[in-house]
Formats: sequence, structure tokens, C-alpha cells
Amino acid sequence: MAAEKAPAMGKAELLAAQATLVVTAIDHKTREVTLKNEEGEEKTFVIGKEARNLDQVNVGDVVSIKMADVVAVRLYPVKTVAKSRVEKVGIARSDLGQKPHVSISRHLELTGRIAELDKEKRIVTLEGKDGSITTKVADDVDLSEVKKGDMVRIDLLEMLSITVNAPGK
Repeated sequence: MAAEKAPAMGKAELLAAQATLVVTAIDHKTREVTLKNEEGEEKTFVIGKEARNLDQVNVGDVVSIKMADVVAVRLYPVKTVAKSRVEKVGIARSDLGQKPHVSISRHLELTGRIAELDKEKRIVTLEGKDGSITTKVADDVDLSEVKKGDMVRIDLLEMLSITVNAPGK
């Protein structure tokens, strides 16, 4: 079977949600950190040992969290009838001794049958190997070549970034 030619990767809506929190208390020994949100609500978390550089975090530091929703950045017909799922995860984090930072990205390549397709709202439900997934499709992805019942490949991206900075930085 000839390999399908994939269209270029489309754009993703990189910022679906964000939060800015302030460290109001920290116990480095127990790894308990209290964060206050923009509405003034506080919540205490125990940070796992896999999160390094906690000793660099101080009261008053600003924690920025940015998350991207799963957004289909490619969707195109394929000639296969086999459903598949390939997942690639990338993690980058700050060096030892720096303020904590982590970026996590997940790229899913799913092949399955279109169960539902709303071209106007740009929402697709794909029946894949491990069940179904419903997602928004990026604005620059061409939906004219696909219809309900088609076998397609869909590429999805998720991103999460957590950064700690001293106040004013």
C-alpha cells in the first residue's frame, strides 16, 4: 500500500488557558507550597521529589502556568482500514540550581473513522483504536476533503508549561 502524503502541520492554538499564581508559603523540608490565585484564593500542594529546584522557590515568587488544549493540527484521508495510535511525549526542564521550569508536550497521531464532523464549528469525533476522541480542528486545516465515515489520520498537540520567577521578572 502506498503511503499517504500528509499535509503540512497546521497551526495550533497554543494558549487555551493560563494562570498566574503567587507563592504565599513554602516548607522546603515537607515540600508543601501554598499558592494564591488572582482571586485571592489559596491552596496548598505537596510537590513530588521529581520536581527539582524546589529549593530555589521563595515566598513571593510568581508561578506561571500555560496550557494548550488538544487541537487537531492535521486531518487528512488515508487508505488504510487499520486504526492506530502513536504517542510522543517531550519534556524539558530547568537545569539544577535554576528557578523551576518544565515544558511538556504530547503529540498524538491517531488513525480512525470519523464518527461525527461539524465543519462549521470545526469539531470532529474520531473512533480510534482505544475508543473515541472529540476535538476542535485548527482554523487552517482543510476539511473539504473529509466526511463522516471516512478513515483519516489526525494529529493532535497538547502543551503544558510551568515557570517560576522572582517577583517582577
